[in-house]
Amino acid sequence: MKQAKPARAWRPVSPRRTPRGTPGAWTALAFNICLLLAPAASWAACYFIARDQLYTYAYSEAGGRAVRTRVEHLSGNLILLEFDRQRQWDDLIAMELIGGDIAAARGFLLSAREMLPPRDANLLDRRLRADASDAEIELAALDMLTPGTRARYEATTPLLSRRAASGAAQRLEPERFAVLGDQRDFELLARAMLADADADPVYFVLTGFGLGLAGEMTPRMKAGASALIAASRRQDYPQDFAEHVRHLVAAAAPMAGFRAAALNRSGAADASAYPNSAAAFRASLAPERVAMVKAALDEIGWMSEATSPVGAATLLMHANTLRDLPRLRLIAQAAGDRAAAAAKRLPRDGELARAARGELRFTRELNAALATAALSLAGLVFAVLFTLFLALRRAW
Repeated sequence: MKQAKPARAWRPVSPRRTPRGTPGAWTALAFNICLLLAPAASWAACYFIARDQLYTYAYSEAGGRAVRTRVEHLSGNLILLEFDRQRQWDDLIAMELIGGDIAAARGFLLSAREMLPPRDANLLDRRLRADASDAEIELAALDMLTPGTRARYEATTPLLSRRAASGAAQRLEPERFAVLGDQRDFELLARAMLADADADPVYFVLTGFGLGLAGEMTPRMKAGASALIAASRRQDYPQDFAEHVRHLVAAAAPMAGFRAAALNRSGAADASAYPNSAAAFRASLAPERVAMVKAALDEIGWMSEATSPVGAATLLMHANTLRDLPRLRLIAQAAGDRAAAAAKRLPRDGELARAARGELRFTRELNAALATAALSLAGLVFAVLFTLFLALRRAW
């Protein structure tokens, strides 16, 4: 008889190991690489957009019509009672006329198609061409007003059709104001800056800019500085925006450098005299920051030209940061008096600034970053789907 073979000792069966170089290992490696590359490429794209200012709020005819429609829609939201829209619209215009704000009154009149009830809005649309001008809209909307409000409007507001017929290009409303100081004001402000290290430098620096101590100032920049100062004197001036403006202006002309230069040039008694303080002001300027301040003043000046100085100051009430200035400038250029009217009555929740839409300009660097981010995301999706496929195949 054959002898039986001795039984082998039982050993637990170890799980099967996946050899190196299998598709699963390569998929995991690709997934980890894409997981790191996708956020890095996205950050690079954002960096290129901010560094090169690729997202701009340039005015165009098509974009302007879209912004104008959004502003009119926001003004239409001011009507609270749907069954009495016509009377509330008429009352808004009458209140602006009584208050002397001609730009706001005209803005609400031009926004009639979004503020009136649907029946009257449709009637107004039938009377107007698709590409009707503001002068034509104004004349057609006048028929929707009550006789008393219409008479007051025609008596106090220069009609756009009359201005076009007379060839007047400038605004006729007596709303222009200049609040930039002269040399005497600069001396008084310099004395305050030297006496108090915590004094707000905004008025002082803008006065120096207006006197030409920081280089040439265009009339638009001066109008922007005037509107900014007028806005800062209002009780509802947004504090967040005021803080951003203060930091920007203070960086353009550091007060520590101004005080040191003024005291070094003469004794404490004559440090605030205009020749000495003006020379110290020039010596303390930071050219790059000065250019940034002038760019911001130019944006505000555009608002003033597109609406009015009062309208520009009112639009600034809807700014939270300096990045809101190009958006508000585009709104002013596109909507004009409609923007001034909406800015006066709308809540300061950022909704008006969001009515502007910018355009992204693509460059080679931005395209490369976006392509890398897209490929990384595609790699992540492919790795997940391929891993699921392997798992399902193994299970089956």
